[in-house]
Amino acid sequence: MTVIKEGVKFNILFEAKLETGEIVLKTEEEQPLEVAVGDGNIPKSVEDSLIDMKKGGTKTIALEPAEAFGSKRDDLIIDLSKEGFDPQVELEVGSRISMNSPEGKRFMGTVLEVKEEKISVDFNHPLTGKSLIFTVTVVSIA
Repeated sequence: MTVIKEGVKFNILFEAKLETGEIVLKTEEEQPLEVAVGDGNIPKSVEDSLIDMKKGGTKTIALEPAEAFGSKRDDLIIDLSKEGFDPQVELEVGSRISMNSPEGKRFMGTVLEVKEEKISVDFNHPLTGKSLIFTVTVVSIA
């Protein structure tokens, strides 16, 4: 029987929860995630734990923040001038906004504070700094 190993493509269903039990990421049965060990689509510690698993296998993996989305980086919290934003867009605390870098790369951020002329935006991933519990089921192996 085929097992997951380096370079082999496979499909998984997964669910990621916070320690509180709140589900924060989940694939749907109709759309499993296609991955290969080393492609960076899932955290490395989850990839590593899937090595040698077979189709139909399920595993639960607890991840500390450093293994999941990393620790919060203060350099990714930036004050921006409101001038660069469409005046029709209502900027409020908690809003998710997207911005493009000069190279065309897209970044998502969360508005932390709105001042008269500036807004403070956190470009850390929303799950940064959080421990996660992943439950993964192998659907198929190429």
